[in-house]
Amino acid sequence: MPGLTGFLPLVTVLATTGGLGELRYGASLPELAVHYGDPWDGGGIHRGDRWPHAFCWGDVRTVFCRCRRLHSLSLPVWQGELDLPQPGGGSATLDTRVSEADLMAALTATGHSWQTVTYENLPDQRNLLFSPAEEVRVELVLTNRASQDGPPLEAWALHKALLWGYEHLDCPEPDRSLPDDGWGAAGP
Repeated sequence: MPGLTGFLPLVTVLATTGGLGELRYGASLPELAVHYGDPWDGGGIHRGDRWPHAFCWGDVRTVFCRCRRLHSLSLPVWQGELDLPQPGGGSATLDTRVSEADLMAALTATGHSWQTVTYENLPDQRNLLFSPAEEVRVELVLTNRASQDGPPLEAWALHKALLWGYEHLDCPEPDRSLPDDGWGAAGP
């Protein structure tokens, strides 16, 4: 992600294009490992099953299906800073504190539309839902509290960013005639 000037332009691009550099729905795990370096292994999502499987590059948390394609990613923005992977390996740390006013101004300037989603049982949360491509969603979660038990903030702030795609039903089996790709191709 060369030329980063801050987190706000990056999260705006994520919301409107569905991509964070090479990290996008359907991206190949082996190709991402070549581009960003080896991720750290976050383990299986379901007990006893290797796939879907979690991997991380810096603070970017990803989930891949058995065909080694990116199914989802999340950014824990509430931490205040984020280590994002850089081409060739390594990471860059960005300040992730983004106010609702700044976020809304940046998103409005793109000309893209979104849906605002609220939940009756989560009065301190508001979600902005984007559809940057067919079957791909980006959700920006805003909260008015720094923590669940904390007092309301003076202004709403970005809490997390999520990217996911609807599960593809025709996920191909890994080609077991190939050597292990290092990401579990030889495993279940």
